[in-house]
Amino acid sequence: YEKPDRMYSTGYQKGAMLPAGSEVTDVNRSSRKLEFVSGGTKYTMEFMAKHNPGITADQWIDRVLTSRNFAALTSGMTAAEIKAIKEGKVQNGMSKKAVLVSVGYPPEVRTASTDADTWTYWRDRFRNYTVQFGNGKVTNSGQ
Repeated sequence: YEKPDRMYSTGYQKGAMLPAGSEVTDVNRSSRKLEFVSGGTKYTMEFMAKHNPGITADQWIDRVLTSRNFAALTSGMTAAEIKAIKEGKVQNGMSKKAVLVSVGYPPEVRTASTDADTWTYWRDRFRNYTVQFGNGKVTNSGQ
């Protein structure tokens, strides 16, 4: 995120990172926004329907928040996958599940389904990168 009070479901990967498994409190959900506190900082995320045409705001929020801790999120993953997740990176050999935990779901406007072998993420408003899979593992990442 660039500004914790103005984040969007578009998923731009620019600025600071709120790592997977971060504990949050004071959660407030509405039809288009998600607000929470983590590490003493208040975050506000807004659902952008035009960038997520295949899901509702509630489905998006359920992807962002979980009651599972980091150990549960990464259960069954390799040490290399867990290291990459902690760094917010995508590396060759990672499973699709590990990529989802590491950098989240790709925007549906560019990747209609996570069953696809190529996912497109946005670095910012003008640049993107792809992650390619073979047999469910990353074979190439432009990250």
